[in-house]
Amino acid sequence: MGATRPMPRTSLQRHYCAALSAYLMNPGEGARMRAYEIGRDALAAGQSIPDVVEVHSLALQELSTTTDTRAGMQAVIASAGTFLTEVLSPFEMTHRGYRDSLTAWRHINETLEEEIRRIAYALHDESGQLLVSVHLQLARLARTVPAAESGVRTCQALLDQAERQLRDLSHELRPMVLDDLGWLPAIEFLATAVAARAKVPVDVRSSVTRRLPAAVEIALYRVVQEALTNATRHARASRILVEIGAEHGCLQCVVGDDGVGFAVDAAALQGLGLKSMRERLGALGGALQVVSAPGCGAQIRFELPLD
Repeated sequence: MGATRPMPRTSLQRHYCAALSAYLMNPGEGARMRAYEIGRDALAAGQSIPDVVEVHSLALQELSTTTDTRAGMQAVIASAGTFLTEVLSPFEMTHRGYRDSLTAWRHINETLEEEIRRIAYALHDESGQLLVSVHLQLARLARTVPAAESGVRTCQALLDQAERQLRDLSHELRPMVLDDLGWLPAIEFLATAVAARAKVPVDVRSSVTRRLPAAVEIALYRVVQEALTNATRHARASRILVEIGAEHGCLQCVVGDDGVGFAVDAAALQGLGLKSMRERLGALGGALQVVSAPGCGAQIRFELPLD
């Protein structure tokens, strides 16, 4: 048997029974390595742990026909259990690697959010203080050089516009309301800002109002933010709706629009931020689904465990 070639279910059954029989006769290192290779191939073929356990049970049933005594069968079952443990070891290693990857990804997200928070506060506070200083200098210039007053007023109007844009940008990067009041006011603030900028109504409806764990609040805000960005950039919609609820211990959200829609497979290949959304949700045990078709609008549906 090739160590890296995936096997179908029937081939798994045949190889498993033969390898188990060989192991029961000689439970040496070679037989244990064969058990490990069977588990690795089963994992590569997409077989699940219940699939492997079922194959193990069928192999035991087949072997029971050649075992004469009850004591003999008990010995077979005990030894076969060790064989099964070896077969399942690749599954356990994969699960451990996946768990470690999720932990690392959550840490990356937390580090990224802290950096975004720092940049947002720098834009809001430090840039704001600098703009105030420029306003004061311009006012002093207008008093000392009356002929420059008209130009100073023009500069002050441009500075006011820059200050508003910086304030809006800092709020969207990391809205202070998210930390102070929670996810729902932050998403409502985001929807208002997006609607004003894109000239598209954005409605937010939620049957959940309580505060959520910080990681869930941040993930929810970021995914809604990305979904709204996609809708305003690509959908050519006349209305966008954000609906949030909870069921069976999960927060559920739908961001839908009545725009031009798209082919889901092509969009997934081209990006649209779907990969980053899936990764952010996956790090917290969540999932994302995209429902759309050309001419039929689009819905970004996702859920997050509340625990």
